[in-house]
Amino acid sequence: MCSNSNCYVAFFTVLTIGPCSYISPRFCFINYHIFMATSFAAGSAISITVLFRFLVLVQNQVTANQTYFMVFASYIAPFVLLLLPFTDNWDFESVQRTTAIEHPTYNLSIYIPFSGFENAGSPQFLSATLLLSIGAYGIPIGCLFLTRKVLILIRFHRHMSDRTKKQAQTLIHGLIVQSMLPFISYIPSFSGYVYTQTTGRELLFCEHLILVSSAFPALLDPFISFYFIVPYRQAILEFFLPKRQSQSRITCSVTNNSTSGFN
Repeated sequence: MCSNSNCYVAFFTVLTIGPCSYISPRFCFINYHIFMATSFAAGSAISITVLFRFLVLVQNQVTANQTYFMVFASYIAPFVLLLLPFTDNWDFESVQRTTAIEHPTYNLSIYIPFSGFENAGSPQFLSATLLLSIGAYGIPIGCLFLTRKVLILIRFHRHMSDRTKKQAQTLIHGLIVQSMLPFISYIPSFSGYVYTQTTGRELLFCEHLILVSSAFPALLDPFISFYFIVPYRQAILEFFLPKRQSQSRITCSVTNNSTSGFN
């Protein structure tokens, strides 16, 4: 990223070190955009899950067409985010020269040849940045707003038993945690990135944090689902602790039989 406020054209460098660097900078650049698009898609998936639960409580049911539309709509922004960079000009040699001039103290030899955007002021780059900002800020805030509305609807729902309310609230609490993951992962790194692009000042943590933090939701989300979604949790316990689960079933059945005997 350009750190000189007097630069006429900002640039964005993607420094990669790993398996893709042994293939080509173009391959690394493509992988970078795929990674960003899938991270956006993960946030969109969480948002439509929250929206689905909200519509179920408001409408009592969600039609198949509504479900198809929500799933389709959730992939529009990630797909556009994936396609936009391929319509821009890729001049990696120019990016490498500019990066070496603007960052003379960096040891760039371990990254060469690397990729990046030659012009961070191009319509494609700005459009992708706008989409990422909507995802980074809009998805977590929107999910937290909807989950709060859903919890209120569950609490005052007249046709739900107490047991069903408790299960639904547990699920919503899981969705809240899932919503907080993008909030914690995306907003700090993306805010630092926006600050760097607008002021020209360097923030060292942004150069390394954005790719690492973006992976947190995808890594932690399955464990959150396994804990808060009761059928998933029971299936995992049955797989790893079959004896314990069978004993709990026997205890429950004995308790039910003794209770029915008193009746």
